[in-house]
Amino acid sequence: MPSTPEIPANPWQPKALADGGAPMLVLYNLAVAAGYFALAMVVSRFFAAYGVFPSPIWLPASVATVAAIGAGLGAAPGIYIGAFVSNYVLFDSPVAEVATIAATNSVGPLIGAALLRRWHPRRGLFDSFAGVVAFLVSTTLVAPAVTALGGAAALSLGAPIEAGRFYAIWIGWWLSDSGGTLFLSAAAMLWLGLETGQRGPAEPLAPREMAVWFAVAIATLAIFLSPTAPGASIRWAFPFLLVVPIAWIALRMSLRAALTLVSLVAVVSCAGTVAGFGLFQTGAGNSLQLVGVLVVLLAMTVLTIVALVAERRSAEDANRVKSMFLATASHELRTPLNTIIGLASLLAEPRAHPPEKAQGYARDIERSGEHLLALIDDLLDLSKIEAGRIDLRESDVNLGDVVQHAVAFVAGEARRRKIEIAVPTGPVLLARADRKALLQILLNLLSNAVKYTHEGGNITVETRQDAAGSASVAVIDNGAGIEPDALARIFTPFERGRTRAARDVPGTGLGLAIALGLARLHDGTLDIESVVAHGTRATLRLPAARIRTAAVG
Repeated sequence: MPSTPEIPANPWQPKALADGGAPMLVLYNLAVAAGYFALAMVVSRFFAAYGVFPSPIWLPASVATVAAIGAGLGAAPGIYIGAFVSNYVLFDSPVAEVATIAATNSVGPLIGAALLRRWHPRRGLFDSFAGVVAFLVSTTLVAPAVTALGGAAALSLGAPIEAGRFYAIWIGWWLSDSGGTLFLSAAAMLWLGLETGQRGPAEPLAPREMAVWFAVAIATLAIFLSPTAPGASIRWAFPFLLVVPIAWIALRMSLRAALTLVSLVAVVSCAGTVAGFGLFQTGAGNSLQLVGVLVVLLAMTVLTIVALVAERRSAEDANRVKSMFLATASHELRTPLNTIIGLASLLAEPRAHPPEKAQGYARDIERSGEHLLALIDDLLDLSKIEAGRIDLRESDVNLGDVVQHAVAFVAGEARRRKIEIAVPTGPVLLARADRKALLQILLNLLSNAVKYTHEGGNITVETRQDAAGSASVAVIDNGAGIEPDALARIFTPFERGRTRAARDVPGTGLGLAIALGLARLHDGTLDIESVVAHGTRATLRLPAARIRTAAVG
């Protein structure tokens, strides 16, 4: 029976939150509530000082958005408390109205975060155009629309509001929350490590790049905090030229550096314009609308450029992998084929062969055929994973049984090389997963451990569950280890260690790439830690949403 569609596990949950359990979740919610209230107080006091009410940009919406993305439903108490206290203390509204607003201020970001988990591409939120669109639609369109609807409904609790007035309140609320989300949320996700989005150079930043960043920051302050020059109406267009250096920063430094500048431009331009400073004071029309257009232009341009460049680099990487395939796989395919053809030719000769020699030829042909079949299977598996054409057949799988099954497969080779494999007793855990895929992941990890562990070595397979409910299976060996430069590219197809010991071990370099792809299909991760001459630890982690403790007895 097909499984019921579920919202995928949260790929943005901070590791500290996942490992910290209930105490860390409480601290998380307290930080969310405090951050929400602090920004609400700053924003409301600032705009009120200049006679603007309600706030045209509600920055606490970014706190709610990032909190919901990071913890899902677990962030609901913090968002609700922050919104309730802010509206009750700062705006002195009736309790029923405040409770309704706080509820919808929580529900909107939670819905947006759930949609984002459903839509986000596996390769990274800001690394593809589809991910950028998913982020913008879920966080700056859908979530604010829900909060605005609840806010407008809350204001009509005391007395009915006519349709036109209701729509005006809704659209104003929606724009305020949408702007507040766009101002800070993307940069906050990058700074908090919920997303990486780093596509800058690997080497340290050059002085020129740092100089450009600070020059743009200083120019922003000068543009929006300087007194308005009379009779300079065309100057309102100048701030839009900031898109050029900020786009350069996104490509040369990092997305985080660029979005941090965008957030700075957003806050400074909004504050300066409301205070009566800056070039937007001389433009035609609503000056705050120009601020909104500027921020949207900068944020969407930066996100789109970086996503498209990342997609292009991914395509170039795929081409490099194809080239490596032609160079590596042709050799790997030729070797067993040459063996099969050569031995078959010997057997086909009219002269008689001694039975024991003929049997040896047949065994060598069989081994070569099995090696060839395994290589072809690996290539097909990898191509299916990269094309997204693997359909998982999920069921409740006992992790301990899969571990024992995988150990049994490699036990013969381990005994031959006098390698001891220990499987300490762990919790009885059921994972919602494809059993065959999990077995393949563990077989790849165990096969590598056996191949790279010296004769007489030790391998341990540990199964654990952390306080947040997620599970891990670690394969630990005391073998040769992996050199640091090889460890950095360990999951790249056809890449293998370049030491003599690594070259002497047979293999194609596809096993870990396949294991990582299968782990990601289960919303999991695969981490490799290694020290040369001391051993390697390979850890498969599955999220709490896929794990439950089996009943014993």
